Amino acid sequence: MEVRPWQIVALATLCFIQAMHLLEVSVSAVLEGSSHANVVELAEFGIGGDDVTSVYEHLDITADIFGLMSVVVLMFGILLYRGQYLPAVRLTGTIYSAVGIIGLFFVAGSVDEGTAGATSADNIFQLLFTILLLAGFVSLFFGKSAKWVNEHRN
Repeated sequence: MEVRPWQIVALATLCFIQAMHLLEVSVSAVLEGSSHANVVELAEFGIGGDDVTSVYEHLDITADIFGLMSVVVLMFGILLYRGQYLPAVRLTGTIYSAVGIIGLFFVAGSVDEGTAGATSADNIFQLLFTILLLAGFVSLFFGKSAKWVNEHRN
């Protein structure tokens, strides 16, 4: 049995948690769009657009993007857990997390912004979790975990 550095195990776990969160956002957008009455209410509040068509488009795009992001992060977690393609996962995950942080800083708002379920604490938690992911991916470039990644280049 091979012993992995704790950074890789912790990062794989964080990736699985993040993937489930992103999947929840995607499924939530699908469920919000499944009720025409709900979409009409969102349009009345100006969430996602001023008319029903733009709200449907907003929810569809949100579901697609967050669904794809969920798959990407899930693949990062699986590859980290299995110890495969670690140099590529380390680099791609670092770039992905950095872009995610930039996106969270500059793109304010979410699908449920303005509703009772939206809080600024959710956005802060999401930002801190993405910063933690970035720190995990960056940690794979230094120390014992970097040596282990370089030895397992398969």
